[in-house]
Amino acid sequence: MFDVQRTAVKQSQQLFKQGLSVQRNVDSMALTGLKGQESLQRQQLELAQAMAHSYVDATAAILPGDEPSDAHRVTDETFAQLKTTHAEFYDALERELERDVDTADEFSGEFVDALDDQTHQFLEMTRSVEDQTVESVDELSGQLREQLERTQELQDRLEEQLDQQTGDVATLLERQAEQIEAFQEQLEDQSEAVTRRLENQQSVEAHTKIETDPEHTLESIEGIDESVREQLSEAGIATVDDLVRTDAETITEAADVSESDAEEWIEQAEA
Repeated sequence: MFDVQRTAVKQSQQLFKQGLSVQRNVDSMALTGLKGQESLQRQQLELAQAMAHSYVDATAAILPGDEPSDAHRVTDETFAQLKTTHAEFYDALERELERDVDTADEFSGEFVDALDDQTHQFLEMTRSVEDQTVESVDELSGQLREQLERTQELQDRLEEQLDQQTGDVATLLERQAEQIEAFQEQLEDQSEAVTRRLENQQSVEAHTKIETDPEHTLESIEGIDESVREQLSEAGIATVDDLVRTDAETITEAADVSESDAEEWIEQAEA
């Protein structure tokens, strides 16, 4: 970018010199074109000044925080001096053209020398700004690299901590899953135990109910007294249902009674 700007300034300088050369030829041919050439060269000076300001602004944009006001001031002072010299030249040229063209050539040479000096100063200033810009960019690049390195280190530490925490969480979840599984097994065991107790309790209650129900006890069988009931109970025959499921021979042996009595008791139980 700096090379492009310097090339543009030098091209403006060459154009301006070419304009002066053309002006000298026109002065030799006709004094009437003097004012037009003065206006044209004035516009060229304004254009060169505007390009210089644009270059300063572009340079300032690359260096955040740098104020372009000093560069603008130097540029304006330089071109103000050029404009003053230009105006003085044309004033003198207008007076002297009618008298002596050689005098105009002398003034033109002085003006060209002044333009070369001012352009040289301006280019030196741009080189200084360029050096500062390159230095600042290098410094900024170094700071950015350091910042990127610190950021990468921080990211690595965060990833390491995240991996560690993830492992801890996974271990904790496994332990909780094992505890939950053991707790479920305990619940299942307790549930089975409660179910068995309930079933046993219901069985006992049902058996107790059958035993205490007068219609199902042996008291309802005619011919079986208390002593016989005790003998049958010792043999596992405590209810009417037990009596129905037992054969006459077993009852005869258990109660020491006749087989006919046993068969009669069975018939009463079945009735």
